[in-house]
Amino acid sequence: MIRLAAILLVFLLAPSVRAADLVEVREVILCAGPAGTQPAFTEPSCRGMALGSIDSQEGPVWIKAILPLPRTDRPRGLRIAAMAASEVWWNGTRLGANGRPGADASAEIPGTFDAVWPLAPTILRPGDNVLVAHLSSWHQPWHIGRPVVQIDVEEYTGPQAPLLRYYLPALPTAGIFAIAAIFFGGAWFADRRNMGSLALATLSAVTLAQLAVEVSRGILPLPYPWQGPRLLIIMICASGVGMAMLAYAAWHYRRDTLVAWISVGATAMVGVWLLPIAEDTRSMLGLALGASAAIAAAFTAARRHGGKGLRARLLLVALAVFITLLALQPNFLDGAQYLTLAGLAAILFADQILVLRRAQREAAIAAMRAAGLETALLRQSIAPHFLLNTLNSLVEWVESDPKAGVEMIELLGDEFRTLARIAGQPLIALDEEVELCRAHLRLMAFRTDARLGLEIDGETANLQIPPGILLTLVENALVHGRYADGASFSLKIVRAGALLGSLELTTPPSLRGGEGALSTGTGLAYIGAQIAAAFGAAATVDGRTMDSNSWRTTIVTGTLS
Repeated sequence: MIRLAAILLVFLLAPSVRAADLVEVREVILCAGPAGTQPAFTEPSCRGMALGSIDSQEGPVWIKAILPLPRTDRPRGLRIAAMAASEVWWNGTRLGANGRPGADASAEIPGTFDAVWPLAPTILRPGDNVLVAHLSSWHQPWHIGRPVVQIDVEEYTGPQAPLLRYYLPALPTAGIFAIAAIFFGGAWFADRRNMGSLALATLSAVTLAQLAVEVSRGILPLPYPWQGPRLLIIMICASGVGMAMLAYAAWHYRRDTLVAWISVGATAMVGVWLLPIAEDTRSMLGLALGASAAIAAAFTAARRHGGKGLRARLLLVALAVFITLLALQPNFLDGAQYLTLAGLAAILFADQILVLRRAQREAAIAAMRAAGLETALLRQSIAPHFLLNTLNSLVEWVESDPKAGVEMIELLGDEFRTLARIAGQPLIALDEEVELCRAHLRLMAFRTDARLGLEIDGETANLQIPPGILLTLVENALVHGRYADGASFSLKIVRAGALLGSLELTTPPSLRGGEGALSTGTGLAYIGAQIAAAFGAAATVDGRTMDSNSWRTTIVTGTLS
């Protein structure tokens, strides 16, 4: 592994293969002026400047550059990467035009962003060669910070071949990110509580989209007005990758303040977008910001002992390497980003797979416990003392009030049929569980002469819970407590979007004194096992006595954490 990492670093830090025969223009002389006679480049209005400072968006310009070329037998070509229409001369010989520069938008014909002209040996000079170009950029969708990106002389292999060869090393990573997007996207759809899978699916899909947009430059002859929107898409994708890194680290190591981390990160990302700098620089800053924020989110966890601390430390090392390469590679976005992200993603993918497998093991164990306790619950529900007391009450009601006795028989039969039907289901609708509890309270009113209700605080629609957990709490409260006629249980529901966040069941004040409700035993064990199987190991159940001689049980699914 160390050798492989060393080879990857050498490859990423090595100069681009294009640099072997590459002669770049760094400085030019610029003169403003429309098409027509070339200036002498000695006029008072002409001035020297760096290539990146050329701006042909306010009107047509002429530029002149001197390129010293070493002798070579290889064919050479001139490449201009610019958001501009251009017309080019080499040592006084016209090479041709890329579109047509014009004095205004109506006169200009936009060219492609990348234009390549072969340089015939007959026009090449040993030593200094003179390049003159006329540029205009009237069709930009908005003002671009650096419209002229690069001018160079390189080995000529065709109009698009050098660019495609430049992006080629990054193309194999497309398969990695496509598979990861599908795998982790499916994992999230299967369990939407696990936002770590969603973060990695987003990172993979956005990286794949950015790679496709990046490589399009080497495949298609893109008109220069498209380059601005292309850079915008790349910047948005790079920011999405950075935010996915932050979301993954915050979900695993700062889950209690996840929303705050995401909000601050998004605000800072918008600030990067507003900086008056080149678009590529914004994209790289977005990546660096996301990786740095992810380091900050995982830093505290990295100091802990145990498996979680080790995972956090590995994440910190991978992110630090990513930021280092981002700083050292001037053309990081063009190819090195995807190779480096593939290495970083491999660590994140392995980490998330371990998390998913651990959750599956915990769910299997909880399901096995729940299966055993389910039988115990059913036995408890039809225990001899329950049947005996209910049948005794039934005899009394049949003798004194036959109509009420028939109603009691119907309620008892309905409850047993419902318990038998839901016992084998992993989840039932919360509305169905609430109705089962209310039916049980109506049945118990015949025995206790106390008509009790169940009040709901919150929205129950489309929520599901394991069967019998609320019924267990209500039944235990009736066994251990005695309540005034007309009193009500209270159920508070907290949602986490479309999912259940928590349930809080409070009994009426007990007339007996004492705790008067569920504390320990099979019922509580059943509830703990069922919610663990349904919602994961983060789910909890807690019961405590209230000052008013009531008992409150809180079930938290883990979705809110």
